[in-house]
Amino acid sequence: MAGNETGKGAQALIVLAAAAIVAAAIKLAAGFIAPLLVAACIAIAVQPIFRRVHSSRIPDVSAIVISLLVVIGLLVGVGALMVVALANLSGSAAQYLASLHQVQLQATVWLEAHHQHAIAQSLYGSHVEQLMQQATSFVMTSVPTVLSTVVTVLLLIVFMLLEVTTMPRRVHAALGWSPSTFTEFSRTMSEIQRYLSVKTATSAATGLCAGLWCAACGVPNPALWGLVTFALHYVPTVGSLVAAMPPIFIALTAFGIGRASAVAAGLALFSLVIGNFIEPNALGRSLSVSPLIVLLSMFAWGYLLGPIGALLSVPLTLIAKIVLWNTSDLHWVAVLLGPTPPATARITDLGAPPGRDSLLPQPKGTSSASRPSVPRAKVL
Repeated sequence: MAGNETGKGAQALIVLAAAAIVAAAIKLAAGFIAPLLVAACIAIAVQPIFRRVHSSRIPDVSAIVISLLVVIGLLVGVGALMVVALANLSGSAAQYLASLHQVQLQATVWLEAHHQHAIAQSLYGSHVEQLMQQATSFVMTSVPTVLSTVVTVLLLIVFMLLEVTTMPRRVHAALGWSPSTFTEFSRTMSEIQRYLSVKTATSAATGLCAGLWCAACGVPNPALWGLVTFALHYVPTVGSLVAAMPPIFIALTAFGIGRASAVAAGLALFSLVIGNFIEPNALGRSLSVSPLIVLLSMFAWGYLLGPIGALLSVPLTLIAKIVLWNTSDLHWVAVLLGPTPPATARITDLGAPPGRDSLLPQPKGTSSASRPSVPRAKVL
């Protein structure tokens, strides 16, 4: 027993050391890895479209073009809405600045009345115009970098989709993977696609509700705030909070505390209902991770890859959890990451049913005992 515990402790230390080495490598190569991960997530998301088109006896190149047109169409649509909303926002910048100066003066008077002279002096001495000019210049200088990154991601998606039909044969020839290993790999891809599709749908629903509520409350540029909410909903825990701050602030400066409270209450309600009830029920308990792990993964991936890492923190952590769950000697790490199927059902013998320790829910009316036994192989 003591020797077994010592072996487990040594294994844990080895895993931590390997994770530290991999994290350092990711940090050094973040400029290359971040677009690659974005392209991989998009390619996984559009792979069902590619396979459906390809199954209709359409050539690979044509199927890739159709899949790519879907992605480009979505990007162009979102980009056009963003440009129009930003143009409207820049046109109203002078009005927002005047309202902001008034709120700043009122806050300064209130602080002076409550003998908070240092804070009042600091607030009154802040230059909002300079901050807005810096933000505008940052956005303008970032446009070429964003465009080049988008082009790089689209090229990577094309080449990734080109490898979809030939990669299994090449992997089988190079590594000798058995059919059961490919079954596990396909199951992993299905789980990732399911998460991305559900997360995209719930993010779109949250953004739509936020935009409509801002329009109903009279907040200017509701389309912009809907798009911001849609994008930041991918960021766990703090994404919805950050997305709600601009419309609440604009409502405060333009209409007062009452309208701002109404905007905040509506946005909080949408985020609470969709993020804590609808989304977990759609994903299922087995596709979730611990809230603490979600928060830590956001900080970890954000530190390693920047804003893109924070945006993709949950998909990346989920991918790691699925791969670890389907790797027998690293299964215990997946258990630490959050809720999993019952551990008592896991059988590591070669005769174990393949669906018993899968993260995918079993179809209704089907039990793991009724499934045929398939030899289980280790995911490399």
